[in-house]
Amino acid sequence: MGSERPTRFVMVAITGVVLLAAAGEVARSLARMHAVIFAAYVGVGDVVLAGGDPYGIIHNTWPPFFGFVAAALALASRWSAPLALLGWQVGGALAIWGCCRLSAQLVAGESTPITFWPRDAARLAFASSLVIVPFLMMARLFQEHLQHTQVNAQVLFFVLLAFHLFRRRRAAAGGLSLAVGASTKAMPILFLPYLVYKRAWRELGWTALFLGMLNVVLPWLAFGPARAGAMWHSWRAVAGSMAADPTPHFMNQSLLAALKRLFSAAGSARDPIHYAVADWPGSAVWWLFAVLAVGAAAWLAWRFRAHPRDWSDPRVAAEVAILLGAVVVVDPLAWKAHYVALIVPYTYVWWALRRRPRDAPARAWRWVLWWGSFVCLTLSAPALVGRTVRNVLESLNVILIGTFMLLGLAISLLDETSDIRRQSSAVESDV
Repeated sequence: MGSERPTRFVMVAITGVVLLAAAGEVARSLARMHAVIFAAYVGVGDVVLAGGDPYGIIHNTWPPFFGFVAAALALASRWSAPLALLGWQVGGALAIWGCCRLSAQLVAGESTPITFWPRDAARLAFASSLVIVPFLMMARLFQEHLQHTQVNAQVLFFVLLAFHLFRRRRAAAGGLSLAVGASTKAMPILFLPYLVYKRAWRELGWTALFLGMLNVVLPWLAFGPARAGAMWHSWRAVAGSMAADPTPHFMNQSLLAALKRLFSAAGSARDPIHYAVADWPGSAVWWLFAVLAVGAAAWLAWRFRAHPRDWSDPRVAAEVAILLGAVVVVDPLAWKAHYVALIVPYTYVWWALRRRPRDAPARAWRWVLWWGSFVCLTLSAPALVGRTVRNVLESLNVILIGTFMLLGLAISLLDETSDIRRQSSAVESDV
């Protein structure tokens, strides 16, 4: 803004508007407590506390460890349902801020101080460019996260916290954080092969140890071997049957769902439009998905073949950002709400685009991908285009397409990452 005072005024105004919007979403959820997903969490917890089968509840695909989280929420709701939901929503808002902050630190470095409220020019804040721009690119998904009382930002926070702790050489605490994230939602388990590939044996060992404690030892102690085993069997059966569903709902924006819509007549049976170019059996679509996923994993492994000496290397930040987006894409049940993980690649891409070496060739196509992803992910919101058009766009996999644009952009910047960090450090040293 030219000087510190007007800059601070604008930053305070932006922060205040976002806080008011978050408070409004929290208040709206309290006004319709029985119509939000939090009610399903409590329902699962009630069944767990009653000694029943939580997987008898429709659409419960959370791993067995989530039963402990749900039971705690159910107990809190028995004392005061509004206060339980309020606490959950405040925790969700704090998790969103935590994801934004940890994403910025992941790319900018641990030495970069970041506070929520703007304090002085020497510190980044929520309304600083590195934080607020990716947040605004993701605002639609974050708003829907609070609107529906989702758990995905909390899971993402634990994953990011794990790598934050790994960078600080706190392997045990990082392993616990990653294990909590992977036990609450299964897909972060895909970071274990990444740890193996990077030869991060201490981090891998602690993560595996805590995964065993949270998912084997704890259920056995709490429920007994028979019931714990039955819960695991039921979870695998329910999750497997939903992933194998030949008619995914248009809100499922995964790669597998997109392939079903494109290559099977049943794939879009519940969608407002149908555009299948073939009518393959479900097994054939699954094989195509598996080949594409394995091929993409092998290609990323080749791109990630450099093994940095420590977790603070800027390439690690780029790889984690890309992997977080890729993990959601290959999740067979990747609902739109799962794509809150894109805050990390958005932060990485914004940092890289703004700090590219001055002598690097300009590439306008990168900005086309940047704004194209914004159009797909944000301008498809029902508040802007209406529910009917939103349903059509999601039938056309608009969220997945926007994600591919963003990930392609992030991958294109991967090889420049080390040069960007070196130049940024040199400029900061000169200053």
